[in-house]
Amino acid sequence: MRYDSARSMIFQAYHEQRGSVMVYASQIAELGAQVQTTQRNNNDWRIVNGLEAGQVISAVESQPMHLQALVRYCFGPFTRDELAEDREWLHAALMHAGMQMRLPGQGQSEYPTAEAARQLRWIASAAIHHHAETTYPYNRPGLHNPRRIAAWIEAEHGEEIDVRRWAAHGRTCWKGVWEKLLDTLDRWECQALHPVAELLPKAA
Repeated sequence: MRYDSARSMIFQAYHEQRGSVMVYASQIAELGAQVQTTQRNNNDWRIVNGLEAGQVISAVESQPMHLQALVRYCFGPFTRDELAEDREWLHAALMHAGMQMRLPGQGQSEYPTAEAARQLRWIASAAIHHHAETTYPYNRPGLHNPRRIAAWIEAEHGEEIDVRRWAAHGRTCWKGVWEKLLDTLDRWECQALHPVAELLPKAA
């Protein structure tokens, strides 16, 4: 396979795994000597593709679960239902990162309020959606203002969040939390793509 980026490698590798090509390649391997030389020559590319796909998937799945989940969620050829477990892993990891931040209304307390934690839950979900929409190669608009964030959360989860004080000069605000969540996702994406990108020069 020919690749132009680590992201396309991930898409094609999982597509290869899901499709009949890898099954066909495994059948060729099992047949061994029963397969005629001409058939082997014609199908060498199928076997190579299967091996390359395996290397890419191994590079993804040797990483921590939240990084695996991120790249499959953003770049894999999967349906929404197939991504449910990955989304849960990613959301849990992002919630953990968010709970290390100082949230609006927390003041000097060691822990955020229950309402702030509830709001963080839905904002983290929106941040994952926004990141997946806007990351290369999709470059879609995403949720680019607090009204769109709130509207998406209500449409997707049936929950209302308060964005009236989204930005507050000199105080902890949800805008700052949102930006930190997106920075975290960007950092995780770079970490997750790095071992995959190292395979690019080796690809056929």
